[in-house]
Amino acid sequence: MPPPPPPTPDAPPIVPPERSFRLPLVDPDQTRAVLLLYHAFGVGRERLSVSTRDFAAHLGVLTEGNAELVTTTELVEFLEGRRRLPARVVVLTIDDGMSSVYTRAWPLLRDRGARFTLGVPTGLVGLRSRAGSNMSWEQLRELVDTGLCEIASHGHLHRRLPSLNASRRAEELELSRQLIARELGRAPVAYFYPLGAHDTRTEPYVRAAGYRGAFVASGAPVALGSSSLLAVPRTSVFYGDSASLVAHYASDGFLGRVRARPERLAFTAGSAAR
Repeated sequence: MPPPPPPTPDAPPIVPPERSFRLPLVDPDQTRAVLLLYHAFGVGRERLSVSTRDFAAHLGVLTEGNAELVTTTELVEFLEGRRRLPARVVVLTIDDGMSSVYTRAWPLLRDRGARFTLGVPTGLVGLRSRAGSNMSWEQLRELVDTGLCEIASHGHLHRRLPSLNASRRAEELELSRQLIARELGRAPVAYFYPLGAHDTRTEPYVRAAGYRGAFVASGAPVALGSSSLLAVPRTSVFYGDSASLVAHYASDGFLGRVRARPERLAFTAGSAAR
């Protein structure tokens, strides 16, 4: 594998804008997070499809419980040492940009005012396949314009990053980011590894393409310094998973499995945005 390109210059760090949270903010080493990973909704009994009824129940326990729904960008800012968050936070992520997100999940998310992130493979936007149809750029713009939806890159053609040559890797990382910026007006902060395929050799290329965070599907909670910002774990939700299981993921019983490692950052607790 050739050496990675030099990092893309970033704008100077800024203090993130504050917004109102339902729950009180805590010191950074006290926050624990889980990123829940969904795919499709109401598509029969497929393992990666959650029924609309179950998803409504999941949203109920998440929006009414003792955890705060935050955006992927807010979590990245926290992991960078630039933002404080409540003690228990949840990030809703949905991969692939399938049309069932728009037709089945979006009405429920909108009614709950629930923030979420869509991982979009840009080369598949608006296309149909045997797996179903994908959302259009127009539909994606509609969701983004509400302020509830954030877009992450999920590659261009949804290929395993570690197995690609330089030109195809550039498509997955750089072209996808450029297309999202062009079509939606803002470059993505996050990269969701297609098929969860990741190795440490690819991380410098992800960073050089301009992503501040990248996410795997290893099924673990998150704390400050607990993982590389280029391999943050997500926890998959499958067909038939109950609301009580989802509530468990947002509870101390699951979140308490990880401990903060702030010493891994060039950061002291007092420097987080307050």
